[in-house]
Amino acid sequence: MDYEGDRGQGKSGLELFVRDLALCLSVHRDRGPALVWPDGVDAVLVDGDPTEDGHPRRGRADPEPAGVAAGTDALTSGLGELLACRVGSSYLTLDPGTQSGGNTAATDLVLLPVRGSCGGRVEPAPPGRARAVLDRPLELRLRVGEALYVPSGFGYELNEAHSPCTLLVLALHPPIW
Repeated sequence: MDYEGDRGQGKSGLELFVRDLALCLSVHRDRGPALVWPDGVDAVLVDGDPTEDGHPRRGRADPEPAGVAAGTDALTSGLGELLACRVGSSYLTLDPGTQSGGNTAATDLVLLPVRGSCGGRVEPAPPGRARAVLDRPLELRLRVGEALYVPSGFGYELNEAHSPCTLLVLALHPPIW
């Protein structure tokens, strides 16, 4: 979604990324999973080696890994402002052969590989949990530059990492009034 007018108006990569992601979510939110290739993704990519003391992390939620481009706070606040919600962020690293399975999204999630790639599977939501109709599991491969939206109530699994894969996980929470 590269709009020449946006680049000509001096929008940063992060602004383009936030705008594209917000546009996708405004269309698909609460309806079903979606895969988007936002413009400006370079603004959120890992630039270094996300390891602890030279040892890979083991498929758990991690603090911001070394080498992540500055701007996660700007990303979460910008996305939250456009979608009128609170957005939290965390990182998850999958080592080769590990998987993160049996998860149910407690809130809307965006899974964004910032280093490496992994397999993904989104399961249909139980009846009454979401308005969307997904009648069979959705299988896909998540690569750097792609963002997977998983609505609240849908099951998901991350697997088949052939090399270490670091994902930025964005959690979209309803506003507190």
